[in-house]
Amino acid sequence: MPERLDHLALFRQTAARLTAALADADPQAPVPACPGWAVQDLALHLGAGDRWAASILLSGRQQVRPESVLRTASLSDWYEGTAAALAAAMRAVDPGEPCWNFAPVEQVAAFWSRRRLHEAEIHFADVVQAGGGEWVPATDVAADGVAEVFEVMLPRMAERGFTPMLSAPVCVRASDAGDAWLVTPAAAEGGEVEVRRAAADGETVISGTAAELYLCLWKRLPPTRLAVEGDARSAAAFLDARITP
Repeated sequence: MPERLDHLALFRQTAARLTAALADADPQAPVPACPGWAVQDLALHLGAGDRWAASILLSGRQQVRPESVLRTASLSDWYEGTAAALAAAMRAVDPGEPCWNFAPVEQVAAFWSRRRLHEAEIHFADVVQAGGGEWVPATDVAADGVAEVFEVMLPRMAERGFTPMLSAPVCVRASDAGDAWLVTPAAAEGGEVEVRRAAADGETVISGTAAELYLCLWKRLPPTRLAVEGDARSAAAFLDARITP
């Protein structure tokens, strides 16, 4: 797991932005990237997730996700409380301490500070979009978020039956961060795609800034924001696949 980012400090910053955004938002405003959800549903989802992650961090074990129920009259105050509880749990547990998570990565507490940072970042983008704006994440956070998609979310969605149906390798490149990932089709029907950090000249290449890739992979921006070199059908198959929840 990358060590160059202080995920806890960044989570606290993003949670503070979310708290302020929720205070100004219309709770009933539709969230464009989450059909059927309003801003209030998004905040309840975030707060319940923060409580769930805090309980896992403090116990080290898998826990039942709590019910999404608003506990105060103020949506922003309630979310701020759940984020503060999670940040306190993050501070209380050593990042290297054994701790359950749902992904095929190291089972340590550091997973949760990274995961909840990106959950907050993506849903902050949702609140901004619900108000008619657009959020551009910082390059270092976005690059780490793209890496998390490939390391955590793609295999998680594959376990749920959502595997990108590729006929040829696809390279995904962050033009401003110097990062690239090569996604290779499964060797046999029903198998798993292979993902590794590597540039691949001569293959289909999808490129954009780290922020553009981050938001496109989470379906918060249209894939037309990205540049494609090579087989447009292979690129479309990858970008249309459900590789994030």
